[in-house]
Amino acid sequence: MLDSELLSPTNHRPGEYGDLYRCAACGTLQQPSVPDPARLARLYRGMRDDAYLTEDAGRRRTARRILDMVGRHVPIGRLLDVGCGHGLLLDEARLLGWEVEGVEVCETAAAYARGTLGLKVHEAALEDLDLGGERFDAVLLADVVEHLSDPVSALRRCRGLLKPGGVLCVVTPDPSSATARIAGPRWWGLLPAHTFLLPRATLRGLLRAQGLRIAEDASLVRSFSLGYWLAGFAERGGRLGAAVGAARRVLPRTAIVSVPLGDERVMVAATPRSARAQAEPPAPRRSRRRRETVVHAERA
Repeated sequence: MLDSELLSPTNHRPGEYGDLYRCAACGTLQQPSVPDPARLARLYRGMRDDAYLTEDAGRRRTARRILDMVGRHVPIGRLLDVGCGHGLLLDEARLLGWEVEGVEVCETAAAYARGTLGLKVHEAALEDLDLGGERFDAVLLADVVEHLSDPVSALRRCRGLLKPGGVLCVVTPDPSSATARIAGPRWWGLLPAHTFLLPRATLRGLLRAQGLRIAEDASLVRSFSLGYWLAGFAERGGRLGAAVGAARRVLPRTAIVSVPLGDERVMVAATPRSARAQAEPPAPRRSRRRRETVVHAERA
């Protein structure tokens, strides 16, 4: 039974996910056993992850890398972080001069962002968000689309929140990466909280379908303490897990280490600069011939 603890960002225990289905056309992985959107929203709302902030320094370093990518394609202005969590990325963006707002469904994370960091955070789901027609120079979806029951609608909604010339930045695990294929059922991206996992080519196509131009597409380099990395590798088990478990006893666990795993994409997609071109793109025409996409189950 899925509970709030399994949904927490720091839960990467292997093998706790349900059956996975792969799309025959695009390679997207779906986990249909994830609860319906209403129940899932309640679970996220009540989620608490006390261990998240113990990696504050590394998470902020990762956030700065993402913001550096965004800043290469749009001048500093208004930034909206959808699924902002505890607000660490927003806080880093504010230090750089951005005018920031966040959206977060988790009550405790939103309370920390507002109360401790003094950030403006809307406690709502993206589909329920009412900003009164406000537009942003940059909208971020970092580690979010894989948790959503309708990622296409989320991309469309975020695209509609952009000013002409604005950018949408999406960070998400890539099931088509070499790392994911090598790790197999023990890949960290296979989690009980992940509803859809979009391959790199599929995500690029979805962004283009919203009238966006791919401005940058890179592998994310994450930073955590050495102890956090070692604990994660040890959980994978096997020979690697045993070797890492022994190393944890002698290595300096508090040092911040940046690791390019190559299995998570950062895509920055830009809108046209003219207001006329900013209009919503027409819906794609459907083929008369129906094509089945879910073909088989994969289980650890």
